[in-house]
Amino acid sequence: MSDIHRADSPVILSADSAEDHARLWPGDPGTLPLDVRRVLVALLRGPYVSHQKDPLLWSALLAHEEVVRRRLGDLLLDLAIDADAEVAFSRNLIPDPDFPSPVPSVLRTAPLSFIDSALLLHLRHLLLQGAARQERVVVGRDEIDAHMQAYVASSGNDEAQFRKRLNASIKRMYDYSILLRTDTEDRWEVSSILALILTADEIGGIEEEYQRLRDSAGATADGGASAPDPADSDDDADADADADADDVDDDVNAEKEKA
Repeated sequence: MSDIHRADSPVILSADSAEDHARLWPGDPGTLPLDVRRVLVALLRGPYVSHQKDPLLWSALLAHEEVVRRRLGDLLLDLAIDADAEVAFSRNLIPDPDFPSPVPSVLRTAPLSFIDSALLLHLRHLLLQGAARQERVVVGRDEIDAHMQAYVASSGNDEAQFRKRLNASIKRMYDYSILLRTDTEDRWEVSSILALILTADEIGGIEEEYQRLRDSAGATADGGASAPDPADSDDDADADADADADDVDDDVNAEKEKA
């Protein structure tokens, strides 16, 4: 394998020798070259590592992938990587079902709200469409507002409350680096990391629950059954949809805090 060269790294090692003792200074307790340590730190900090964000870091990850996997495994973490999308992140390691001892979770997660999950589903569908066209996906605030209007019943048809929740959700997606800044205000690129977090096969079960809630809202508008209570909408969506979307909650590293 080719060597990884960094101008500011005092040690240049091939991937095959990355676990040799690479002391960076006298008394350094570590054994890995600086590039590999930087990759590990970036994966632990989250939310993810990508070629787009840092090409040198991404190259180091690819060159030392097996070493990084082993070191993360020692911390009960798993490396999720998509070489085609050029993104990677760390997540809690899932032990074998027959393993007799409890395994602690290193990364803690905050559950997604109903609006968060609905927005993620929409962004994931946009990524699927972009992938079919082999294009990067950029979405505007007006497009998000138009699509998410179908979920206003989750706030008891209170437009002001719904707008507040949606604003908070968009900010979270930006903070989690799922929505990436562009040169145009209120327009964001959808990060390809979302395709790794929420696969196409996992979308169906989650979307069925959200379609049920949309249909409930439509029935109310037509004079039918009452729409879900605002509090119940969030609680039910989190209970039902999140049961199908455990990978969303478990894998979005931007939500994590080290235990």
